[in-house]
Amino acid sequence: MLQETPAIYVVLHQISEDALQQLFWGMEEEGIPFRISTSAENDLRSEAHQAASLSPLAVGIACNPGEIVLHTRNLSPDTPLFHLILKDQEQDRQLRHLGCNAARLVKGLPFKPL
Repeated sequence: MLQETPAIYVVLHQISEDALQQLFWGMEEEGIPFRISTSAENDLRSEAHQAASLSPLAVGIACNPGEIVLHTRNLSPDTPLFHLILKDQEQDRQLRHLGCNAARLVKGLPFKPL
């Protein structure tokens, strides 16, 4: 019987994987795998919490073209750990650090500043 690799679950809403490459590189940099899915829902907090609840690593991310939410299953659905509005001039750095922070949450390491 094959077991699925534990991973951070990432839910995309009308945004391409290419637009989030820095987020994925941040998680890879820290050595934590991720799994991508799409959804038609648009409640990012709820989607991120649901992803965290389903993830074996208890961390979930939901994003659309303008914002991104990082959640852990231990928090209330209305209280994400990070909720960022993406700004073009800072977007790459924000996404890279958020990816690192998602992985660091799993590893129990201090966060990088956003």
